[in-house]
Parts: sequence; structure tokens; C-alpha cells
Amino acid sequence: MSNESKKFTLEEKTKIALEASAGDKGTIANLATKHGVTVEQIEDWMHETGVSNVTSPDIEDEESVSVLATDEFANDYEFGATPDNLNYKTLFFWSSFGTGVIVLFIVAIFFVYDFTFQGVGQQSADRSLYYDIERLHERDRERLNTFGVVDLEEGIYRMPIDSAISRIVKDSE
Repeated sequence: MSNESKKFTLEEKTKIALEASAGDKGTIANLATKHGVTVEQIEDWMHETGVSNVTSPDIEDEESVSVLATDEFANDYEFGATPDNLNYKTLFFWSSFGTGVIVLFIVAIFFVYDFTFQGVGQQSADRSLYYDIERLHERDRERLNTFGVVDLEEGIYRMPIDSAISRIVKDSE
């Protein structure tokens, strides 16, 4: 019976795929002959319907499967975990390097702090000196622009410069 002469419904395909999935390659070949289709068509139907082959078609029985493992894997499996094999040179290098970087960073912070603190102190001293000079100028301006007594016993008095200049000009005429 040719596969062109008979069209299979989805239910028939699913039934054949389920029967094929329960067996091995020989079962699939027998079903293909019985229904007049190819083995590839049955495998396609298994994919179409979502039926998976329970037994692997390439492996005849489960006892023929072997797993190759290295001695290292076997020891790790027996131990229950992979033991740590630390590279102490690298560990020491990176620990020292990291510690050195952190120490340099802290020293740099102290230098920046000290530089900033001295700068602020210098600015404060400059402002203080400026205010002292400004106060002296103000006192001198007051002395030059006001009347006052310099020495009462000697009879020395002070007068504003403008008034003194005007008086000298008046006396000289």
C-alpha cells in the first residue's frame, strides 16, 4: 500500500507515532511496512504530534552505555565537591597589590587634606592681615579728617588736612 493512495488523519498518525515510540528501530520498521509508509515518515509524524521516542534508537540496551571519567572527576565526585587548589603566589600578589593601592589612596587623602587645611589657614591669615591693615587705614583717615588733641600739656592739636591747607593759604595772602 503506497502512502499516496491513503491519507492518514491526525488521530491515525498519533496512534502510529505512539506505537513507534514504545519500541525500538525494529518496531518502527515493522510499523512502516505494516502501514505502507517509510521509517522517515513515521519519525516525522512523531515530531509533528509531539510524541518522543522513549528508548533511544541508537542504543540497543541500557547496559551497553559507558561513561568515561577522569580520575580527577572521580575524586571530585567521591569527595562531593571540587576541592580548592589555591595558587598562593597569585593570591599573595593580588592581596599585597590591593593593600598597597588602598594605603597609597589613604596617604593621598591625608596629603590633600593637609594641603587644603594649610591653604585655608593661609587664606584666613591673609584676610586677617587685610582687615588689620584696613582698620589702620580707617584710624589714620579719621585722624587726618577730624579735629582732636594730640598733647594737651604741649598745646598740640590736630586739624583736618583740608582745613589746615585752607588756613595756610589764607595766612599767606
